Amino acid sequence: MVYSPEQMYAVVAAVDMYQDFLPWCRRSDIVKRHSDGSIDAELEIGFKFLVESYVSHVELIKPKLIKTTASKSSVFHHLINIWEFNPGPVPGTCNLHFVVDFKFQSPLYSQVASMFFKEVVSRLVGSFSDRCRLIYGPGVPRYS
Repeated sequence: MVYSPEQMYAVVAAVDMYQDFLPWCRRSDIVKRHSDGSIDAELEIGFKFLVESYVSHVELIKPKLIKTTASKSSVFHHLINIWEFNPGPVPGTCNLHFVVDFKFQSPLYSQVASMFFKEVVSRLVGSFSDRCRLIYGPGVPRYS
């Protein structure tokens, strides 16, 4: 990534802004802030006629790690996302490690997701990079 770990972290941690730039995210509201710095956010996702909402617990370890765990969900049996931000080989860049572990409640959703999983993850990560570009400008050139 051509943005620093701190910049990428800030964009991913701004859960309440997801509705402004993430595909399929129709609503993103912080519903609770915990004393340990974590938050609970309610997200509404939609794909054409399929619209669902769920609550996600978001653990924030600035600027290195963000872990989200879905709860109160009729959509997911489980959903865990882990974002790790490490300094890249060039100053001001980031090596991003992104893990997604999920299982839908619905066999139909599971089947559809398996067909489009790589595309969805690619668009998701691309949306965060695009958001960084909008906020921080072009970033560090990939090669110096």
